[in-house]
Amino acid sequence: MYRPLSDPYLAAAFWTGLAAFLLTFALVAAIVVLRLRLRQRERRWQRFVGVWRPALLGAILDPAAAPALPKLRHGEHVLFLRLWAYLQESVRGDAARLLNDTAVRLGIDGTARRLLATGSRAEKLQAVLAAGYLRDAQAWDALVAIARSTDSLLSVNAARALVRINPLRAANGLMPLLVTRTDWDLSRVAGFLGEARQAFWLLMAKSIPLLQGGDLQRALLLAEALRLQLPDPTLARLLQPGHPVEVVQAALRLTDSPALAHDVRRCLAHHEPAVRQQAALQMARLATPGDLPVLTALLDDPEWPVRMAAAQSLARLPFLGNDALQALEATHPLAVDMLRQVQAERGLG
Repeated sequence: MYRPLSDPYLAAAFWTGLAAFLLTFALVAAIVVLRLRLRQRERRWQRFVGVWRPALLGAILDPAAAPALPKLRHGEHVLFLRLWAYLQESVRGDAARLLNDTAVRLGIDGTARRLLATGSRAEKLQAVLAAGYLRDAQAWDALVAIARSTDSLLSVNAARALVRINPLRAANGLMPLLVTRTDWDLSRVAGFLGEARQAFWLLMAKSIPLLQGGDLQRALLLAEALRLQLPDPTLARLLQPGHPVEVVQAALRLTDSPALAHDVRRCLAHHEPAVRQQAALQMARLATPGDLPVLTALLDDPEWPVRMAAAQSLARLPFLGNDALQALEATHPLAVDMLRQVQAERGLG
């Protein structure tokens, strides 16, 4: 009698198909379970928000008349952190202080410190935000460890929390990270460092002369984002020949002091077009009538960005009238289009 499964090839096909069916069934079941759990968590979150959002808003809008807070169950601490951090992003001043008082009264500061060490990634992020808003000095060491971790999101938020807690201490501890962590977005870093701008100014002025390469360039970009005025001797050294083009460009953008006008003038003859371009733009703030010959000479530069920068700088000089600017078209044919554009912009201004 013929038995289909006695054939090894048919048997292999049968068991392979059965395994595939079982795996597919298991996958579908797992997806269904995950969706059910997700819906359950969402319903739990909505119920929690429905109770606690009015309670917290009442506590900050009218503390004297606010009703007693609901009981916070042990399993709801993480939910509270999520809602509380969301509200903290929206309030300032006394409202933020009242939210902090409420969190401390409920023991949320202790919960945040525990989650910094043992929580999941999402829980650690909520705890980091909470420690910063609460200015919890007891969380300092845990936040420093997270700021030094390889997780970009957690580490940059930990740095932000440290600045909130103690700007001066954070400045000393974070400076090495600020210039080496290329995974931290500079605009975001500058945003939270603005709260501690003065604390970072002196430290950055001392650190920049000791940096090199990419660290130096990043430090200068950060100083520019924070609108820090670095000492003239520091900038003068960075404008000397021999530094990378990116460093010289960044230093030029920070140069507003008339004492550095000579160094900027020298950069107008730099061999790299990008440096000549930036130096020409900077001369709009530093030029005197005696600088007109060298600026007008750049209207004949072989690189169009340099010619454009020279035209823009000339148009911004208060001692160069419209007639003189228009007359330059006859002697600098390569820059006619640029000169006409800046004249139109000047007329609109």
